[in-house]
Amino acid sequence: MLRLARPRETRQRESTIALINIVFLMLIFFLVAGTLTPPLDNEIDLITTAEAERAEPPGALFATETGELRAKGEPVEAARFVAERRAETDAGQALEITVAADRDLPAARLVDIIGALKAAGAGKISIITERAAE
Repeated sequence: MLRLARPRETRQRESTIALINIVFLMLIFFLVAGTLTPPLDNEIDLITTAEAERAEPPGALFATETGELRAKGEPVEAARFVAERRAETDAGQALEITVAADRDLPAARLVDIIGALKAAGAGKISIITERAAE
């Protein structure tokens, strides 16, 4: 009697297509669900802080080291900026202004800018800083 070896069952290789599909779907999800913010003004070096809550700067008012105010890359006056922002918000809502100041801007000039924004009708004013490397 002749004994023949049973043919071994060939093990099927797992397809990587399913893994590629999952990675692609995750990429699409994070692209859609992620928060997109406009880039910072290239001429501004932010003030550095050691501990601060993270905040995104869309719609921020930028103050250069010379004290010039910019919004969306264009020079602007404090009163005009506040008036434009007030037109964009609800009448009953307090106007919140976000200021991104250059670290070389003198503190006295920053206080003057904040005073001008308050005088123009800004409610809450936040200053954007950069977290210092630990």
